[in-house]
Amino acid sequence: MNELLLFLERQRTWIYLVLGVIGFLYLRAGIIAYLRVTRAMFRLEREAAQRTLTLSGVMTAAVAGCALVVFVLTTFVNPALPASARPTPLPTVSLLASPEVVLDSEGAAVTVTPPSELEGGAAACLNTEATISWPTDGEELSGIVEIQGTANIANFAFYKIEYRSVSSDGTWRAIMAGTEPVCEIFCETEDFLGTWDTSLVPAADYLLRLVVTDTSGNAPQPCQIRVRVVP
Repeated sequence: MNELLLFLERQRTWIYLVLGVIGFLYLRAGIIAYLRVTRAMFRLEREAAQRTLTLSGVMTAAVAGCALVVFVLTTFVNPALPASARPTPLPTVSLLASPEVVLDSEGAAVTVTPPSELEGGAAACLNTEATISWPTDGEELSGIVEIQGTANIANFAFYKIEYRSVSSDGTWRAIMAGTEPVCEIFCETEDFLGTWDTSLVPAADYLLRLVVTDTSGNAPQPCQIRVRVVP
């Protein structure tokens, strides 16, 4: 159901356009049929025009009903979807990062590209107000994992924990989301963020990240680590 609502939200402009064209054609056919009904001189001709008029009216009403349903779903139902139901795009890799040039054992220049921020690691979790303290980067996980950390930035709105396979370039999948700050008093201690049932995903390497968002829709750099799920 959530996938259908998100599809309607993304494609509503085209849906309205298609419904508008179909509605216009049926409305035009209805007007022509009405004129034929009023001008018909024979009973069979009038009955045929009347059937066309009735069909055009029914289809025009159906198209208008579909447009109304799409409007209600995209305007009133979609905004109520939880943040965890919405896929989030991959973070943008900084174009300002410069490759590092080193020399190999034979003295030839070799370009070494700095690790992408998509790889995660401790460097991505330096913000003590939005960080994962457990599991740690490189940890092997199995079963139900309790994720610990802090989520309490200024003007806090919500946080969410997501994962994706290292070998995949797809969207992030939400594990859970919360609307209450975690670690409310000066953030001096880590606390429970949520659980991840790793038995629901294949054994593989994954990126796990915490995204904390404020009331203006802004978020600091996500805390992102790399973990391995084992059987």
